[in-house]
Amino acid sequence: MPAPLLHCRSLQCTRPLWREGTSQVIDATAAFEEAQFHAICGEDGCGKNLLLHLLGLLIAPDHGKIFFAETEVTNLDAAEIDRLRQKEFGFLFPNCALLPSLTVLENIAFPVLKAGGDEKDQTTRTLNALRFCSLEKEADHPIAALTAPQRSVVALARAIAHRPRVLIAESPGSEETLAPLVRRAVDELGLTVIWGTRPGSAAEQAADRILRMSDGKLSAAKQ
Repeated sequence: MPAPLLHCRSLQCTRPLWREGTSQVIDATAAFEEAQFHAICGEDGCGKNLLLHLLGLLIAPDHGKIFFAETEVTNLDAAEIDRLRQKEFGFLFPNCALLPSLTVLENIAFPVLKAGGDEKDQTTRTLNALRFCSLEKEADHPIAALTAPQRSVVALARAIAHRPRVLIAESPGSEETLAPLVRRAVDELGLTVIWGTRPGSAAEQAADRILRMSDGKLSAAKQ
């Protein structure tokens, strides 16, 4: 059996919440297979978003190890981690964080241009993401002209345009619209998805594998 694309071992992390209290990840160990849709389900405050930030290499754990494609990420320096994250990871957050002064197409192209490379390849990647998400008719529209579900789809197209291997989704909005599209990206593009959500959600229904999180502790769901 091939090694998982991403896995963590005995992760420990405590961070303050912006409102009050702390968020914790307690001794989390899990493996995330390539081209699979993994849902981490739990109520607000359970620690799932903190775990997603760890798995997405946005913050470093207090203790424990993270491996990407058999490389121990926790042994890399900050610049190497940044390069790995920018190349191999895409992100969806609750706030789409689209640039209102740019069109749909320009928003999708932004991370592709930032990544650099051949201009023809950049154009191809941007247009492929636009078509995959069926946004051709909205390509020249300003972001302000879109509905909330449409903006969420633009955020997805932007997140996958540079062809990351992993998509980290932190409770994104318009989940009923996004989950089927992300399911397609797993099946057709080989994307590996780790999605934080609440129990009974559209993402949970679309997932290949469900993990539960409660009080900072991660466990496999009973199938």
